[in-house]
Amino acid sequence: MSLVLGIDLGTSGCRSAVFDDRLNMLCSARTEYPLSILGGSRIEQDAGVWWDSVRQTVREATALLGKKSAAIRSIGVSSQGISIVPVGKDGKVLCGAISWLDGRAACETDEIIKRYGARDIFQRTGKRISPIYTLPKLMWIKKNEPRVFEKTERFLMPVDFIQYRLCGNCVTDHTMAAGTMMYDIHGQAWMEDLLGENGIGAGLLPDIAWAGSVAGTLLPETAKELGLGTDVIVAVGAQDQKCAAYGGGASERVVTVSLGTGSCITKLSEVPVLDDEMRIPVFSYLYQGCWDMEGVVNTAGSALEWFRKKFAPNMDYEELSGMAAHAETGGLNFYPYLSGGASPHWGEGAGVFTGLTLQSGIPECVRALLEGIAYHIKANTDVMDKAGQAADTLRVFGGGSKSDLWCRLIADITGKCVVRLESCETALAGAARLAFKSLGMETKPLAPEREFLPQPCEVEKYKERYIDYETTRKRCFDMRETE
Repeated sequence: MSLVLGIDLGTSGCRSAVFDDRLNMLCSARTEYPLSILGGSRIEQDAGVWWDSVRQTVREATALLGKKSAAIRSIGVSSQGISIVPVGKDGKVLCGAISWLDGRAACETDEIIKRYGARDIFQRTGKRISPIYTLPKLMWIKKNEPRVFEKTERFLMPVDFIQYRLCGNCVTDHTMAAGTMMYDIHGQAWMEDLLGENGIGAGLLPDIAWAGSVAGTLLPETAKELGLGTDVIVAVGAQDQKCAAYGGGASERVVTVSLGTGSCITKLSEVPVLDDEMRIPVFSYLYQGCWDMEGVVNTAGSALEWFRKKFAPNMDYEELSGMAAHAETGGLNFYPYLSGGASPHWGEGAGVFTGLTLQSGIPECVRALLEGIAYHIKANTDVMDKAGQAADTLRVFGGGSKSDLWCRLIADITGKCVVRLESCETALAGAARLAFKSLGMETKPLAPEREFLPQPCEVEKYKERYIDYETTRKRCFDMRETE
């Protein structure tokens, strides 16, 4: 029996797990690490800590497996996207990895807008211009850290960096490259003209390969350190949200929805579907002939956690959900902009409750919060459905999916069947599927655990409420419609 190792390198921690070919997780280990908040919108991480965390969790997971670890034949990596680390000769890290959360490149972002225009960049890259992406960060390094730029042999993203340390080859995949704002979403290659115009040689970037292909085999010293064989394959990994969609079974008719810290809504297509209003970003997917539209709500589970800590610290999530199940919100609405806007509207402003009355209490506010996230999931799936083939099923996962109430609300508000998966570890499962793919073995996505069908009477009720919700949103947040 062949086993594989999945690694998920997230923003706040790393987890490694061993899987069999039915995606049963046999053992796992996790460690956490911090972000370095430097001020002035600068946020970094230590890439050396990334690697230390991978080594630690892999060793711990294989130790739990014992002698069976000899059956591990491939490694797949899922990672946070678009953070960037400059690497010099012999793989030496030249400075802190600039996090995807970092906003230091505001001036460079303005330069890109003036030089190319938002629409041109979106049509070529599938991205709304933002300082979170890699291109403005590289421009910032070139301008503000010229010595670092001159010494850099390669700029690597997290999955690239870990794969380099594992097998010695600098390679990324199309999902990671598509998140940089310097990748042609149509030609599926680095945009050498744009890079050249900004003084960035394409040779400074990793080669691009399809996820699940072979990046290499473990370096001898790395294999010895990890307690694995030198013939273990390192599969080309991918960005964590794409791995999660792969593990969860996304397709043209099935949208995957993560309910974690934020919410990511993913729908696949056979061509790059670029919305004329630039509402939803588009990425290349894990394999040829497939792209994905990816909506986002920055605060989903984190909004509920914020509310609980501030207003109901002595209650757990199960208690809050139970109270909210019997509440009636009426005209009470919640807009989840606690950390920026959300697709497909991207309105400016802070999070807010509207319609509060003397009758509004914790149960009503919690239900309004859950409904608010569900309304935004509907807004994203509505845009996706109009752009291509309509989806009939949402596959949900993440901590929030454990709430029966939240799953029911999403079903009633979207009018679509909601399927909760048996495991929340979709990114790890996706990484494991890529590892098996590198061995020439096909695997199935995670199995469903429970199905929630939309209730006709509730669907009709929420159709009316959604109209009211959107009317208030436009009045409060959508500057395009109020100018």
